[in-house]
Amino acid sequence: MLFALIQIFEFITAAIATVFYKKYGGSFLKYFLVMLWVVVVMETVIWVLKRNGIILQNNFLYNVFTSLQYAFYFLLYYNMLRTATYKKWILGFLISFVVAVVINFVWIQPLTVTAAFHSITFSLGAILLIITIGLFLVEILNTEKVLYFTKYLMFWISMGLLIFYAGIIPFIISLNLLPAMMSGDGLTIVFFALNTLMYSCFAIGFIISQDYAG
Repeated sequence: MLFALIQIFEFITAAIATVFYKKYGGSFLKYFLVMLWVVVVMETVIWVLKRNGIILQNNFLYNVFTSLQYAFYFLLYYNMLRTATYKKWILGFLISFVVAVVINFVWIQPLTVTAAFHSITFSLGAILLIITIGLFLVEILNTEKVLYFTKYLMFWISMGLLIFYAGIIPFIISLNLLPAMMSGDGLTIVFFALNTLMYSCFAIGFIISQDYAG
């Protein structure tokens, strides 16, 4: 039931982002809209297949997709930030993450149809993304944009991502020590709460923002 509600939040957010497309359509954020709809389509297809008795190994799909998501987020911040030094760091994060994913999928947590969830690279990506968001916030603090930061779409996107990934890291890391947590009700509730907060931030940003920049 909670996962179905998450899918509803995903659809509503993607729909709102589409309605307000003109606000950010001239920036790299237009690809953020594409990503939102890809999530909606992927989750819907998985749900339909399961409803029709077709069993899927979700971990394989999520291992690939979440890795691509991280790469996209690094590219997003690389394109949206203006500080040359920060852009170099983010590019370094992107390259390091891609290398780590390849190493992990080939030798540590092999990418197979029956693969386990890739907790190692997921956690690494989350940590690097949180640092990247920190660079974004520092850049805002060092400009006049800090006076009206709530009007920037990238601020709300950053808050949503920060809440989700900072909140989920402890649970993902603990999976290696406490595998039973993956199927626990506690993790499901936390996942639902974090997704709700993240997509709420996205939706608020699309509605009230007046500028896509950050």
